Amino acid sequence: MKIINNLYRIDTPLTNAANAPGKPGAPAAGTEDRAIRLSELSSQLHQLESRLSSEPGFDAARVDQIKAAIRDGSYHVNADAVADKVIQSIRELSGIQSHPGNA
Repeated sequence: MKIINNLYRIDTPLTNAANAPGKPGAPAAGTEDRAIRLSELSSQLHQLESRLSSEPGFDAARVDQIKAAIRDGSYHVNADAVADKVIQSIRELSGIQSHPGNA
């Protein structure tokens, strides 16, 4: 059995073949001036990303306050509130509408 070494070259960038004119994956001639229209959802996601990137990731002072409370034993968890939030999250994820009297 003869092994041919030059069939698959791993040192050749893949972008050369894709960007060559007339090759699959290459932009068609004359498409450089076409406008790209984004869906409404895509536009909303872009706006949300812009808004979130300008806000701080977390409140470091609040995190330090909670750490100190845990350390000295004064931090208390309201189990009922946590359970209500978990149930609410499950309802939102499953699409179940919560009624004011059921929450």
